[in-house]
Amino acid sequence: MAKQSSLNASIKPLLHPKHWLSWVGLGGAVAISHLPWGCQRVIGKSFGSLMYKAAGRRRHIAQVNLEICYPSWTQDQRDTLVKQHFQSMGIGFFETLCSWFRSPKMFAKQTTFVDHGVVEKLLSQNKGCILIGGHFSSLDLCGTLLAGHIPVHPVYKLQSNPVINWAMEHKRNRVYEKTIERTNMREVIKSLKNNRIVWYAVDQDYGRRHSVFAPFFNRECATIAHVGRIIKMTGAPVMAFNYARTETGYSLTLEEVKDFPADDEVAAATLMNQLMEGFIASKKEQYFWTHRRFKTQQDPNAPSPYRPK
Repeated sequence: MAKQSSLNASIKPLLHPKHWLSWVGLGGAVAISHLPWGCQRVIGKSFGSLMYKAAGRRRHIAQVNLEICYPSWTQDQRDTLVKQHFQSMGIGFFETLCSWFRSPKMFAKQTTFVDHGVVEKLLSQNKGCILIGGHFSSLDLCGTLLAGHIPVHPVYKLQSNPVINWAMEHKRNRVYEKTIERTNMREVIKSLKNNRIVWYAVDQDYGRRHSVFAPFFNRECATIAHVGRIIKMTGAPVMAFNYARTETGYSLTLEEVKDFPADDEVAAATLMNQLMEGFIASKKEQYFWTHRRFKTQQDPNAPSPYRPK
């Protein structure tokens, strides 16, 4: 059963005094989202450096991920990338606020969009399309910018804070033609039948029940399986979404994924992981290294790699 969205729910319960601090924080977020873009990058980088020092658990997760993915690197190389990652995430925090509270038009001149006609080509099949992407620090802003070029329907996860979740859902609802809560398979199928593009970020660990194991940086990794099942069931063609923050703005690139192996769940997961590795290669610091990508072990009795040493 799909989880309850706040889009059609009353805001009254969120006006209770227990939520006032969240509303104050949200008001502050609106204010700082209107700082000049260059200023946001400078402050965001400093904020990320502060979080690097304060967020010991997340720093440990990032370090473990890099030990798994880049075993030949020196410790100094990994430490440098972790610091750069936190700075990138600090900038990403401001970009998320801009995606919620600013017009995407302010970034239009700083954004390059390349699709080589693939969107028109794949939608001409009238089966909709699955768009595969990953989690990078400019996710929210680049998603908003993408919506200015194609009618994409992103699949998302509800937030635990109800006020933040309300703001997120309502702001995204203004940008996207439609958003889909990740457990709502009915709406995913409906969007594909209506020849729309459904966007999945496929690089998180959803647990053993929803995954198959496939190599990610040469380590067997729990990888979401139902994306391949949807493609097999609907015959929807597949695109890959590669996006990045650049020195001067943002880059959005769409490419066709040919011969997607939907009949083989492990082969499908392997291909998706290979796509993610390719995306990460050119912008390692922007990837979400603070996610516990390897938390579900192939051996259920094996200890978590993120346990304290």
